[in-house]
Amino acid sequence: MRYVLLLSILFFGACSSTLNSSKIKTVDTKEIHLTTIRWGSDDLQEIAQKIVQDILSSSSIDFSKTYSFKKIKNDSHDQIDTKLLSNKIVTALVQSDKVKISENKNHQIDGFFYGKISSIFKKNATTKDMYFDFGLSLTEVKTTKVVWSGNVEIRKVYKKELFGW
Repeated sequence: MRYVLLLSILFFGACSSTLNSSKIKTVDTKEIHLTTIRWGSDDLQEIAQKIVQDILSSSSIDFSKTYSFKKIKNDSHDQIDTKLLSNKIVTALVQSDKVKISENKNHQIDGFFYGKISSIFKKNATTKDMYFDFGLSLTEVKTTKVVWSGNVEIRKVYKKELFGW
């Protein structure tokens, strides 16, 4: 009986959720750390990186023109800071020295980027499945023609283990 009690104390003590400062560490913000199927910083970084690569490698965008960035709409199940996502994309585009972005509304712009993020969430007794879809388009002001469109998808699946918390 003593052994069962001792083992129970050790087992439940090891599973304690109390924060121990010796277990807290800083991590590289560029590394992937999947901790949840919900929206997280890894998703923001992955989407921003992929969409910027897509923009910079496009042959349909005239990089001599000046563009603006409109609001990204959040149609997902999660609370997503779309302004932070926009800022990540704009910063990377500006740092590339290839894309001219103007935030001045009085400045003559040739086109604007706009986008939407959506999600689909499914679950059953053993599985949770989250799918994010981010679409971004570039429209010319004079012609209202969409000259570029890109899309990034992320899917996360969590399967509940037979034994676990």
